Amino acid sequence: MTIDTSHGSPLFAPLRIGGITVPNRIMQTAHSKQYSDRTESARETAYFVRRARGGCGLFVAGNHFVHPSGSIRGFEDAFRPEAIGSDRRMTDAIHEAGARVFVQLNHHGAQATPDGPDGPRAVYAPSRILSPSTAHATREMSVADIDRFTASWAASAGIAQEGGFDGVEIHIAHGYLLHQFLSPLYNARSDSYGGDLDGRTRFARDVLAAVRERVGEDFVVGIRIVANEFHPQGMDAADLRDAIAMLRGSNRIDFLDLAAGGYHNVHYVFPSDAMPYAWMRDEVAAAKSANPDIPVFGVGAAISVEQAEEVVRDGIADMVALTRAQIADPDLGLKLRDGRGDIRHCIRLNQGCLGRGSRGLAMSCTVNPLAGRELDRAPRPATAAPQRWIVVGGGPAGMRAAVELATDGHAVTLLERDAELGGQLRLARAVPGRESIGLLIADLHRDLTAAGVDVRLGTEATARTVRELSPDGIVLATGASAPRSTSLAIGGAYRDGFPALGTVDAFAAASDPAMLGRRIAVIDDDGTAYASGIVLLLLEAVDELTLITPFETAFPHVGAGYDRPLLFERLTAGGGFDRVVSHRVDQVTDSALTATDQLTGRTTVVGALDAIVAIEPRSPVSVTGLDDEAAGPRIVAIGDAFAPRTIDAAIFEAVELAYDIAGLASLRG
Repeated sequence: MTIDTSHGSPLFAPLRIGGITVPNRIMQTAHSKQYSDRTESARETAYFVRRARGGCGLFVAGNHFVHPSGSIRGFEDAFRPEAIGSDRRMTDAIHEAGARVFVQLNHHGAQATPDGPDGPRAVYAPSRILSPSTAHATREMSVADIDRFTASWAASAGIAQEGGFDGVEIHIAHGYLLHQFLSPLYNARSDSYGGDLDGRTRFARDVLAAVRERVGEDFVVGIRIVANEFHPQGMDAADLRDAIAMLRGSNRIDFLDLAAGGYHNVHYVFPSDAMPYAWMRDEVAAAKSANPDIPVFGVGAAISVEQAEEVVRDGIADMVALTRAQIADPDLGLKLRDGRGDIRHCIRLNQGCLGRGSRGLAMSCTVNPLAGRELDRAPRPATAAPQRWIVVGGGPAGMRAAVELATDGHAVTLLERDAELGGQLRLARAVPGRESIGLLIADLHRDLTAAGVDVRLGTEATARTVRELSPDGIVLATGASAPRSTSLAIGGAYRDGFPALGTVDAFAAASDPAMLGRRIAVIDDDGTAYASGIVLLLLEAVDELTLITPFETAFPHVGAGYDRPLLFERLTAGGGFDRVVSHRVDQVTDSALTATDQLTGRTTVVGALDAIVAIEPRSPVSVTGLDDEAAGPRIVAIGDAFAPRTIDAAIFEAVELAYDIAGLASLRG
């Protein structure tokens, strides 16, 4: 396919897809937001329109379900005729903003839950299996089931066409129903819908034929399909290219939107920072080479957002999927077009987006808490009454608060006692698989300079020195520390209560892991991503690490859906990790600890230790004399200084504070 470069960068050349033209080569693939329930909402529309105005050329509205047996609360049903009106309102608004939009038609199959929004239901799959996402046994689909679902796909495509979508994307990836029929990992059938590749592609070919018959030749019909299952018993890239050729041999397909993996290795479906950048580049390039005559969408193909152009320029793909990047920065397209250096980078931790979704919450973003809130968080105008604000603490909460307030026109001084900004982000950046936190630190540094914040490093903030600056307001963003004692009233890993003499606190251990020796124990009383990060960091420096925790499983507060499998893969890769769960510590000595199983009462001794590290829930750091709001300037604590939590909470509260000061919202504690 030739590229019209008269517009400058090939990234901003138009692209013909079937019978439509997309204005540029930047897209957002389908992603779960949970902004709508059954039909499109104004919130969903506002989210897309904001990014269309920011330069995105194509959206795929994701996971619209074709049959009631696949419906999920917080998602749209594609089979409902009553959805046409709300679809039309959304598609009209996106078109008016200058972009194009397809809709993804899907059924989760084995990944659906047996208790749907309307009541109990069967869980369908090509064969009777245990679902890798829910562990429930599935119903093996009959031919009548297949025929009924095929008709549902066609009917849903017709509704999408009436709703103003520019095309439909048939989902044959991510371990969902059509992919399950395609894959030998799920499909053990012996009839004409199983066996060889011809049988395993038959359901998808039936669906494509029925959809094309329903919508006609002028409507765009494409597929999302795995380019590699990344499983030794699954289909590799060559197998999938053969499958694509077979699908194209019997039906006209207008585009290929590539994906990888499935719920058997879900970190390929929802890659986090622990996955390398451009992790699917070779598979995308090979698929494009085998299908030069139709557009191929490149997922996981760009080395960085700043280098997205080369994906198109070098013929790796025809469009570049920058999905989470545009959640983080809705103006990404315009910034790339204009060569601007103020891109707000996605840090790929999956906390605000996929992490919230896995808990049934609406999608947000760690670095952009306005994502999904376009309707109730309008841009703030410059203040008409500038104030003087002092921000104490140069971690994520303090840096972002300073940026937001200075951007609004306030005079802001940031005081940081260390010689370097970043706070706990500096420690988090050192964790294997979380190096992208460095992007956040760099972005905040850049933004502080651009906003004109007076940054004073190596400055200890006391009540006296802060008040001498005569501020109108003070932001306490002093962060948290690893405690040597705790105020927790109940629970805990220790029979007689923390602290345990002889242990090393988590911050000290992570700051100098070489001091610990080669064989250590870690007592985890926290169970969050903070704790797992400390353990990952220490594993790099020791030969053996035994985790002791009172929880029934290791790191229970790390999301069960997407990051957890990859976390345990990394923990066990070197062979030096062991765990002792459901145990409380009875005694700690110089080189051993004794713990009791809370269920059986049996005692375990872990000995011959060089060090014992204690991970406790962090404690807020305060500034003596600056916690009284009764008199003087307004004082607000945010982030970990208010209550130790996540990066998301720190940045969210920094942004909300700016809205509160602007009088546009109330800061919710």
